[in-house]
Amino acid sequence: MRDKTTITITTIDGSKSFTLGEFAKAAAVYAAIALLVVILIGAFSIYFLIGELENFDRLKEQHKALLMTSVDFKEAIEESNATLSELSEKIADIESIAGLSLNDEGKALPSDQMAARLDLARVGLAERMLTLRFVPSGVPIEYRGTTSDFGWRYHPLRRTQREFHTGIDLRARVGTPVYAAADGVVELTRQNLSVGYGNIITLAHAFGFKTLYAHLDRILVAQGAFIKKGQLIAYSGNTGYSNGPHLHYEVRYLNKPLDPTAFMEWDLKSYEAIFNKEKRVQWDSVAKGIAWQWTLLEQLSSQREPKLQAPSKLNASSISTDK
Repeated sequence: MRDKTTITITTIDGSKSFTLGEFAKAAAVYAAIALLVVILIGAFSIYFLIGELENFDRLKEQHKALLMTSVDFKEAIEESNATLSELSEKIADIESIAGLSLNDEGKALPSDQMAARLDLARVGLAERMLTLRFVPSGVPIEYRGTTSDFGWRYHPLRRTQREFHTGIDLRARVGTPVYAAADGVVELTRQNLSVGYGNIITLAHAFGFKTLYAHLDRILVAQGAFIKKGQLIAYSGNTGYSNGPHLHYEVRYLNKPLDPTAFMEWDLKSYEAIFNKEKRVQWDSVAKGIAWQWTLLEQLSSQREPKLQAPSKLNASSISTDK
Protein backbone atom coordinates (compact mmCIF):
# COMPACT_ATOMS: atom_id res chain seq x y z
CA MET A 1 0.00 0.00 0.00
CA ARG A 2 3.00 2.26 0.50
CA ASP A 3 3.73 2.30 -3.26
CA LYS A 4 0.19 3.16 -4.12
CA THR A 5 -1.71 6.39 -3.79
CA THR A 6 -5.48 6.60 -3.34
CA ILE A 7 -7.34 9.61 -4.75
CA THR A 8 -10.93 10.14 -3.60
CA ILE A 9 -13.27 12.35 -5.58
CA THR A 10 -16.50 13.37 -3.85
CA THR A 11 -19.57 14.68 -5.70
CA ILE A 12 -23.27 15.04 -4.87
CA ASP A 13 -23.82 11.57 -6.19
CA GLY A 14 -21.32 10.09 -3.81
CA SER A 15 -17.59 9.44 -3.52
CA LYS A 16 -15.27 7.46 -5.74
CA SER A 17 -11.74 6.37 -4.94
CA PHE A 18 -8.95 5.73 -7.43
CA THR A 19 -5.74 4.00 -6.61
CA LEU A 20 -2.59 5.13 -8.50
CA GLY A 21 0.49 3.13 -8.79
CA GLU A 22 4.09 4.45 -8.54
CA PHE A 23 4.31 5.03 -12.32
CA ALA A 24 1.08 6.95 -12.49
CA LYS A 25 2.14 9.03 -9.52
CA ALA A 26 5.44 9.90 -11.20
CA ALA A 27 3.62 10.75 -14.40
CA ALA A 28 1.32 13.09 -12.53
CA VAL A 29 4.26 14.81 -10.86
CA TYR A 30 6.05 15.26 -14.18
CA ALA A 31 2.86 16.52 -15.76
CA ALA A 32 2.44 19.04 -12.97
CA ILE A 33 6.04 20.14 -13.36
CA ALA A 34 5.61 20.44 -17.13
CA LEU A 35 2.45 22.45 -16.65
CA LEU A 36 4.27 24.74 -14.22
CA VAL A 37 7.11 25.18 -16.72
CA VAL A 38 4.63 25.99 -19.48
CA ILE A 39 2.91 28.50 -17.22
CA LEU A 40 6.26 30.10 -16.32
CA ILE A 41 7.34 30.23 -19.98
CA GLY A 42 3.98 31.70 -20.94
CA ALA A 43 4.20 34.31 -18.18
CA PHE A 44 7.76 35.24 -19.22
CA SER A 45 6.71 35.42 -22.89
CA ILE A 46 3.77 37.64 -22.01
CA TYR A 47 6.06 39.88 -19.91
CA PHE A 48 8.59 40.03 -22.76
CA LEU A 49 5.90 40.80 -25.33
CA ILE A 50 4.49 43.56 -23.13
CA GLY A 51 7.96 45.08 -22.93
CA GLU A 52 8.41 44.79 -26.68
CA LEU A 53 4.99 46.32 -27.22
CA GLU A 54 5.93 49.28 -25.01
CA ASN A 55 9.21 49.58 -26.87
CA PHE A 56 7.32 49.47 -30.16
CA ASP A 57 5.04 52.27 -28.94
CA ARG A 58 8.11 54.32 -28.00
CA LEU A 59 9.68 53.67 -31.41
CA LYS A 60 6.41 54.60 -33.06
CA GLU A 61 6.29 57.91 -31.16
CA GLN A 62 9.94 58.58 -31.97
CA HIS A 63 9.26 57.86 -35.63
CA LYS A 64 6.31 60.22 -35.55
CA ALA A 65 8.42 62.89 -33.86
CA LEU A 66 11.19 62.39 -36.43
CA LEU A 67 8.67 62.76 -39.23
CA MET A 68 7.37 65.99 -37.69
CA THR A 69 10.94 67.23 -37.18
CA SER A 70 11.71 66.35 -40.78
CA VAL A 71 8.67 68.31 -41.95
CA ASP A 72 9.59 71.26 -39.72
CA PHE A 73 13.18 71.11 -40.94
CA LYS A 74 12.02 71.02 -44.53
CA GLU A 75 9.72 73.98 -43.91
CA ALA A 76 12.57 75.80 -42.16
CA ILE A 77 14.83 75.20 -45.16
CA GLU A 78 12.15 76.42 -47.55
CA GLU A 79 11.52 79.47 -45.35
CA SER A 80 15.25 80.15 -45.15
CA ASN A 81 15.57 79.91 -48.93
CA ALA A 82 12.60 82.22 -49.35
CA THR A 83 14.14 84.68 -46.89
CA LEU A 84 17.47 84.57 -48.72
CA SER A 85 15.72 85.10 -52.03
CA GLU A 86 13.67 88.00 -50.61
CA LEU A 87 16.79 89.51 -49.05
CA SER A 88 18.62 89.18 -52.35
CA GLU A 89 15.75 90.95 -54.11
CA LYS A 90 15.85 93.73 -51.51
CA ILE A 91 19.58 94.07 -52.02
CA ALA A 92 18.96 94.33 -55.75
CA ASP A 93 16.38 97.05 -55.07
CA ILE A 94 18.86 98.90 -52.85
CA GLU A 95 21.51 98.55 -55.55
CA SER A 96 19.08 99.85 -58.14
CA ILE A 97 18.27 102.85 -55.94
CA ALA A 98 21.96 103.39 -55.21
CA GLY A 99 22.93 103.22 -58.88
CA LEU A 100 24.76 99.88 -58.68
CA SER A 101 24.44 97.20 -61.35
CA LEU A 102 25.31 93.54 -60.79
CA ASN A 103 24.47 90.57 -62.96
CA ASP A 104 22.82 88.28 -60.41
CA GLU A 105 19.95 90.48 -59.29
CA GLY A 106 17.09 88.58 -57.72
CA LYS A 107 19.07 85.41 -57.01
CA ALA A 108 19.96 83.93 -53.63
CA LEU A 109 23.54 84.80 -52.75
CA PRO A 110 26.25 83.20 -50.61
CA SER A 111 26.58 85.02 -47.30
CA ASP A 112 30.00 86.51 -48.13
CA GLN A 113 28.79 87.97 -51.43
CA MET A 114 25.59 89.18 -49.78
CA ALA A 115 27.56 91.00 -47.06
CA ALA A 116 29.82 92.60 -49.64
CA ARG A 117 26.89 93.78 -51.75
CA LEU A 118 25.06 95.10 -48.71
CA ASP A 119 28.14 97.06 -47.66
CA LEU A 120 28.59 98.52 -51.15
CA ALA A 121 24.89 99.39 -51.49
CA ARG A 122 24.84 100.87 -47.99
CA VAL A 123 27.55 103.40 -48.88
CA GLY A 124 25.87 104.49 -52.09
CA LEU A 125 22.43 104.66 -50.48
CA ALA A 126 23.77 106.53 -47.44
CA GLU A 127 25.39 109.17 -49.64
CA ARG A 128 22.16 109.65 -51.54
CA MET A 129 20.12 109.96 -48.37
CA LEU A 130 22.66 112.49 -47.10
CA THR A 131 22.27 114.46 -50.35
CA LEU A 132 18.48 114.50 -50.00
CA ARG A 133 18.88 115.78 -46.44
CA PHE A 134 21.30 118.60 -47.28
CA VAL A 135 19.81 119.67 -50.63
CA PRO A 136 16.13 120.76 -50.88
CA SER A 137 13.90 117.82 -51.84
CA GLY A 138 10.27 116.85 -51.47
CA VAL A 139 7.16 118.98 -51.04
CA PRO A 140 7.30 121.44 -48.10
CA ILE A 141 3.53 121.35 -47.56
CA GLU A 142 0.65 118.94 -48.04
CA TYR A 143 0.36 118.83 -51.81
CA ARG A 144 -3.03 119.95 -53.12
CA GLY A 145 -1.92 121.16 -56.53
CA THR A 146 -0.45 124.43 -57.80
CA THR A 147 -2.00 127.80 -58.58
CA SER A 148 0.97 129.23 -60.50
CA ASP A 149 4.08 127.58 -61.92
CA PHE A 150 7.69 128.72 -62.22
CA GLY A 151 8.54 130.98 -65.18
CA TRP A 152 7.02 133.81 -67.22
CA ARG A 153 3.42 134.70 -66.47
CA TYR A 154 0.95 137.55 -66.17
CA HIS A 155 0.69 138.61 -62.54
CA PRO A 156 -2.61 137.27 -61.12
CA LEU A 157 -3.50 140.70 -59.68
CA ARG A 158 -1.98 143.27 -62.02
CA ARG A 159 -2.35 141.32 -65.28
CA THR A 160 -0.83 144.21 -67.21
CA GLN A 161 2.55 142.79 -68.16
CA ARG A 162 4.41 139.54 -68.19
CA GLU A 163 6.89 139.03 -65.38
CA PHE A 164 9.09 136.16 -64.25
CA HIS A 165 7.67 134.09 -61.39
CA THR A 166 10.72 132.92 -59.42
CA GLY A 167 8.95 130.18 -57.52
CA ILE A 168 5.88 127.99 -57.51
CA ASP A 169 2.57 128.67 -55.78
CA LEU A 170 1.23 125.67 -53.88
CA ARG A 171 -2.49 125.61 -53.09
CA ALA A 172 -3.04 125.56 -49.31
CA ARG A 173 -5.64 126.69 -46.77
CA VAL A 174 -4.64 129.26 -44.17
CA GLY A 175 -2.94 127.48 -41.28
CA THR A 176 -1.53 124.52 -43.25
CA PRO A 177 1.80 123.33 -41.74
CA VAL A 178 4.94 124.25 -43.71
CA TYR A 179 8.08 122.11 -43.34
CA ALA A 180 11.76 122.71 -44.10
CA ALA A 181 12.86 121.14 -47.39
CA ALA A 182 16.40 120.40 -46.10
CA ASP A 183 18.74 120.91 -43.17
CA GLY A 184 19.83 124.52 -42.90
CA VAL A 185 19.96 127.80 -41.01
CA VAL A 186 17.25 130.43 -40.84
CA GLU A 187 18.80 133.25 -42.86
CA LEU A 188 15.87 135.64 -42.74
CA THR A 189 12.41 136.01 -41.23
CA ARG A 190 10.21 139.01 -42.03
CA GLN A 191 6.82 140.03 -40.77
CA ASN A 192 4.93 142.10 -43.36
CA LEU A 193 1.23 141.52 -43.68
CA SER A 194 0.40 143.74 -46.65
CA VAL A 195 3.36 144.17 -49.02
CA GLY A 196 5.09 141.85 -51.49
CA TYR A 197 5.68 138.33 -50.19
CA GLY A 198 4.12 139.16 -46.82
CA ASN A 199 5.51 137.04 -43.99
CA ILE A 200 8.54 135.12 -45.30
CA ILE A 201 11.26 132.70 -44.20
CA THR A 202 14.54 132.14 -46.05
CA LEU A 203 16.61 129.05 -45.21
CA ALA A 204 20.28 128.71 -46.18
CA HIS A 205 21.28 125.12 -46.97
CA ALA A 206 24.56 123.38 -47.82
CA PHE A 207 26.42 123.70 -51.14
CA GLY A 208 24.92 127.08 -52.06
CA PHE A 209 21.21 126.21 -51.93
CA LYS A 210 18.47 128.35 -50.40
CA THR A 211 14.71 128.00 -50.04
CA LEU A 212 12.12 130.74 -49.55
CA TYR A 213 8.62 130.37 -48.07
CA ALA A 214 6.26 133.33 -48.53
CA HIS A 215 2.71 134.60 -47.78
CA LEU A 216 2.89 132.84 -44.40
CA ASP A 217 0.31 133.25 -41.66
CA ARG A 218 2.60 132.45 -38.71
CA ILE A 219 6.37 132.02 -38.44
CA LEU A 220 7.62 129.50 -35.85
CA VAL A 221 11.42 129.89 -36.14
CA ALA A 222 13.89 132.66 -35.41
CA GLN A 223 16.71 134.03 -37.52
CA GLY A 224 19.96 132.13 -36.98
CA ALA A 225 18.29 128.93 -35.76
CA PHE A 226 19.44 125.58 -37.14
CA ILE A 227 16.62 123.71 -38.87
CA LYS A 228 16.32 120.00 -39.68
CA LYS A 229 14.72 118.64 -42.83
CA GLY A 230 11.01 118.09 -42.22
CA GLN A 231 10.87 120.42 -39.23
CA LEU A 232 7.72 122.53 -38.85
CA ILE A 233 8.75 126.14 -39.52
CA ALA A 234 5.51 128.02 -40.23
CA TYR A 235 1.84 127.94 -41.19
CA SER A 236 0.69 129.02 -44.63
CA GLY A 237 -1.46 132.08 -45.09
CA ASN A 238 -2.53 134.89 -47.40
CA THR A 239 -0.31 137.77 -46.31
CA GLY A 240 1.33 140.28 -48.64
CA TYR A 241 0.39 140.90 -52.25
CA SER A 242 -1.72 137.78 -52.79
CA ASN A 243 -5.03 136.94 -54.41
CA GLY A 244 -5.77 133.93 -52.20
CA PRO A 245 -4.34 131.52 -49.61
CA HIS A 246 -1.28 129.64 -50.88
CA LEU A 247 2.42 129.02 -50.24
CA HIS A 248 4.93 130.69 -52.52
CA TYR A 249 7.97 128.37 -52.54
CA GLU A 250 11.37 129.04 -54.11
CA VAL A 251 14.57 127.04 -54.56
CA ARG A 252 17.75 128.98 -55.31
CA TYR A 253 21.29 127.93 -56.14
CA LEU A 254 24.03 130.54 -55.76
CA ASN A 255 21.13 133.05 -55.60
CA LYS A 256 19.79 131.92 -58.99
CA PRO A 257 16.11 130.89 -58.90
CA LEU A 258 15.47 127.29 -60.04
CA ASP A 259 12.25 125.53 -60.93
CA PRO A 260 11.14 123.90 -57.63
CA THR A 261 9.16 121.21 -59.45
CA ALA A 262 12.18 118.97 -60.10
CA PHE A 263 13.25 119.30 -56.46
CA MET A 264 9.75 118.54 -55.15
CA GLU A 265 9.70 115.31 -57.23
CA TRP A 266 13.21 114.32 -56.14
CA ASP A 267 13.52 111.18 -53.97
CA LEU A 268 15.56 107.97 -53.79
CA LYS A 269 13.58 106.21 -56.51
CA SER A 270 13.93 109.09 -58.97
CA TYR A 271 17.36 110.16 -57.76
CA GLU A 272 19.03 110.45 -61.19
CA ALA A 273 16.20 112.35 -62.90
CA ILE A 274 17.01 115.76 -61.44
CA PHE A 275 20.52 115.80 -62.95
CA ASN A 276 19.02 115.96 -66.42
CA LYS A 277 16.13 118.26 -65.49
CA GLU A 278 18.21 120.88 -63.67
CA LYS A 279 21.62 121.41 -65.30
CA ARG A 280 22.31 124.85 -63.84
CA VAL A 281 23.54 123.19 -60.66
CA GLN A 282 27.13 121.95 -60.47
CA TRP A 283 26.04 118.48 -59.41
CA ASP A 284 29.52 117.05 -59.71
CA SER A 285 30.76 119.43 -57.02
CA VAL A 286 27.71 118.69 -54.86
CA ALA A 287 28.39 114.95 -55.15
CA LYS A 288 32.02 115.40 -54.17
CA GLY A 289 31.00 117.49 -51.18
CA ILE A 290 28.53 114.82 -50.07
CA ALA A 291 31.24 112.15 -50.46
CA TRP A 292 33.59 114.15 -48.24
CA GLN A 293 30.85 114.60 -45.65
CA TRP A 294 30.13 110.87 -45.63
CA THR A 295 33.83 110.03 -45.28
CA LEU A 296 34.13 112.34 -42.27
CA LEU A 297 30.98 110.86 -40.69
CA GLU A 298 32.35 107.33 -41.07
CA GLN A 299 35.66 108.37 -39.52
CA LEU A 300 33.91 110.04 -36.58
CA SER A 301 31.68 107.03 -36.03
CA SER A 302 34.74 104.74 -35.90
CA GLN A 303 36.50 107.17 -33.50
CA ARG A 304 39.45 107.63 -35.81
CA GLU A 305 41.29 110.81 -36.64
CA PRO A 306 39.98 112.33 -39.90
CA LYS A 307 42.18 111.51 -42.85
CA LEU A 308 41.97 113.00 -46.30
CA GLN A 309 40.81 110.35 -48.72
CA ALA A 310 39.77 110.37 -52.32
CA PRO A 311 36.05 111.20 -52.64
CA SER A 312 33.66 108.45 -53.59
CA LYS A 313 33.34 107.81 -57.31
CA LEU A 314 29.81 106.53 -56.89
CA ASN A 315 28.03 109.82 -57.51
CA ALA A 316 30.73 112.24 -58.60
CA SER A 317 31.76 110.36 -61.71
CA SER A 318 28.27 109.43 -62.84
CA ILE A 319 26.55 112.83 -62.69
CA SER A 320 26.35 114.86 -65.83
CA THR A 321 27.71 118.40 -65.51
CA ASP A 322 26.51 119.62 -68.90
CA LYS A 323 25.21 123.16 -68.77
